[in-house]
Amino acid sequence: MSGPDPNTAAAAGAGPAAPPPAARHRWMPALAAAGCLVAAVVAGGHPVVGPVTAGVSAALVVGLAGMFGTRRRPPSGAQSVAALAACIVAAVWLLRGAGAVLEVAGFAGAGSIALWPIPLVIALGLYGPLSRIGALGLVSDWFLRGTINRPGLWLTAAIVPVAALVLVLWSLATGEDGSGFDTYRRILADQGAAVLVLGALVFSFVNAAAEEAAYNGVAQRAFGLDLGRVLAVVLAAAMFGASHWYGFPNGWWGVLLATAYGLVLSVLRQVSHGLLLPWVAHVLADLTIVALLLTLW
Repeated sequence: MSGPDPNTAAAAGAGPAAPPPAARHRWMPALAAAGCLVAAVVAGGHPVVGPVTAGVSAALVVGLAGMFGTRRRPPSGAQSVAALAACIVAAVWLLRGAGAVLEVAGFAGAGSIALWPIPLVIALGLYGPLSRIGALGLVSDWFLRGTINRPGLWLTAAIVPVAALVLVLWSLATGEDGSGFDTYRRILADQGAAVLVLGALVFSFVNAAAEEAAYNGVAQRAFGLDLGRVLAVVLAAAMFGASHWYGFPNGWWGVLLATAYGLVLSVLRQVSHGLLLPWVAHVLADLTIVALLLTLW
C-alpha cells in the first residue's frame, strides 16, 4: 500500500504534529511494551526471560484492552508493540520445537531454522491476523510502502556509505568481524561465490524487510498514535539499537551505533512516508558491509 501516512500528516500551516492529549498518561505502558520487544529479540529463547517476556506482553495486551470494554476500539501503541513481542517469543519457541523434532527425525542441522531473522518473519506473520481483531486495539495499517521523493533519495544515498564506513571502522578497531562471517567464508570456500552471493542477497533482503517492518512499521506507527511523531521516531531507534546487544555491532558501542543508524532510518521512514526507502537503504548498507568485511578479514 502507498499514499499519505496518517501518522505523519499534519494540517497545513499548523506546524509539527503535536502529541495526543493522552500521551502523558501513556508513556509508562509504552516503555514497558518497548522493553518487552527488546527482551523478546535479545533473549526470547531464554528458558526464563522468554516466557516472562511473553507473559508480561500478553498481560499488557489483554489488560489494556480490558480497560475499554468495547468490541472495537482505537489502536494503542503499547498494545501493538507488546503483541509483536509476544509473537516473537512464540515464534522462537515454535521454531525451536520444530527444529528439535526434525533433528530427532534424522534431519541434521534442522535446529538452525530458529536463526535470525526467521523468528521475526514468523512473528510478523502472526501479528497480521491478530491486528484484525478489533477488540485488541492493535495497529493494522503499519505496512505502508510510502513514496520515492527527492529528500528520501538523498538521505538513502547518504546512509549507505556512512553506515558501511562506520561499521568497518568499528570492526577494525575492536577486532571483531561478526559471528556470521566465518560461515560466509566457509560457504565461499566450499560452495563458491555464486552461492555466497545468493545467500547474502537473501539474508539482506529478508533481514532488512523484517526489521524495518517491526521497528519502523509496527513500532513507529503504533507509538506515533500514543506519543506523537518525534517520540515515536526516537523510541523506534532506541529499540532497534538495544536489540543489537548481541548483533553486529555489539556491546555498548554496538548499541549506540545501531541506535544512531536506526534513528536515521526512522527519519527516512518519516520523510518517505513508508518502508520502501528505509528497506532499500538497509539492504544496500548490509550488502556493502558484508562485501567490505569479507575483503578485510
